[in-house]
Amino acid sequence: MRLTGALTPGRESELRLTVSCDGEPVTDLEPYLGAYGHLVALRAGDLAYLHVHPEGEPGVAEPGPHVSFSATAPSGGTYRLFLDFKHDGVVHTAALTVEASHGH
Repeated sequence: MRLTGALTPGRESELRLTVSCDGEPVTDLEPYLGAYGHLVALRAGDLAYLHVHPEGEPGVAEPGPHVSFSATAPSGGTYRLFLDFKHDGVVHTAALTVEASHGH
């Protein structure tokens, strides 16, 4: 999984996650709980969470490899992102760490 976009404290920004398998883009994601992906983000230290909205619903958005979200970080810090998505009938969770700072 690869992330495009940056978190800026107090301001909504777009996070675009690209899903791949063995180096190949995944273009046949399956709907999971009404979306191609669900994102949870927790801040290191106190587990504060980001308010995240998925962009594009199944049937309208392409089924991968990109899944986009609008997110607002409550403050600066290190956040751990967890993306749940469904492929080949299996729900997967991918994780990555990002920094939210006013400098981006």
